[in-house]
Amino acid sequence: MRILVALSGNPYGIHVVREVARLARNTWADVTLLGVTPKQSRSPSDADGGPPPDFEAIMEQFRLDFLEVVKETESPYAAGVGRISWAGRKNGPWDLAYEGPPGKKQLNLCIRTGNPSKAIIAQAGQMESDLIVLGCGKGEGCAWDNEPDAVRSVVNTAPCSVFAVKEEKQPDMIVCCLDNDHVSQASLELINQLVSLHQAELGLVGVTGTEGLKYEVDRKMGQLLNYYAERNIRAWIQLVDASSLESFMGQAAQKDLVALWMGKQSFLDKIFSRQRLSKLIDTAKSSVLVLR
Repeated sequence: MRILVALSGNPYGIHVVREVARLARNTWADVTLLGVTPKQSRSPSDADGGPPPDFEAIMEQFRLDFLEVVKETESPYAAGVGRISWAGRKNGPWDLAYEGPPGKKQLNLCIRTGNPSKAIIAQAGQMESDLIVLGCGKGEGCAWDNEPDAVRSVVNTAPCSVFAVKEEKQPDMIVCCLDNDHVSQASLELINQLVSLHQAELGLVGVTGTEGLKYEVDRKMGQLLNYYAERNIRAWIQLVDASSLESFMGQAAQKDLVALWMGKQSFLDKIFSRQRLSKLIDTAKSSVLVLR
């Protein structure tokens, strides 16, 4: 798994980094910490070519926070005990360069300037990310520093799964909505890991229409129950009519972590249009996971 963690430099990012570190510790994922900062003018005398010193220090602290969580004898990530430095042009982009033995898995740091959503999507495409993780702060709204629509734009346009981490709290339930049988193994494993990390129950929501639950969805939900039962994860099933799904998921998002399987053949793309998906994330008080 390749995880891209998008960070604005806000201190709340510490919680996001630690959440990802716990996930990476269990999955041995390749992780990239991406810091995005507004473009800054640099004086002619500033010839070192490095990123803004204050943002560099913030990103270095995020790296140390990540390593502290995954600290164990057989950690797959290089601790960077040798010399580290930022490589790049005078006005960016910058990437952290390590000197010393590499880890079994990658922990990369990079800093980009400019429009946050464009920088995040570009980096995700470059590294072929499986998952983008970004923080939204607490309460209603999901603003990124200096760019209020950044998170919504990433969620709506990313080609991969997106995890909008909304609050620092332990959900008692993870509610997953399914309306088709095209569910990737990677998404199943991601839900498995989140349930285990939070020691939460799992709710599987099937979307029904005028003709009830589609046969292929009914069959897939049975397979999911067996899949998670084999991993000692307690799960329950609830059927929700398509006409009331938006309201149901909105209520669940006030206390539970909600996940939407929104693949290419998903009817959820119609129910949760860009505007409605943005509304769900804005009003949610818990984290939202969009699986693609």
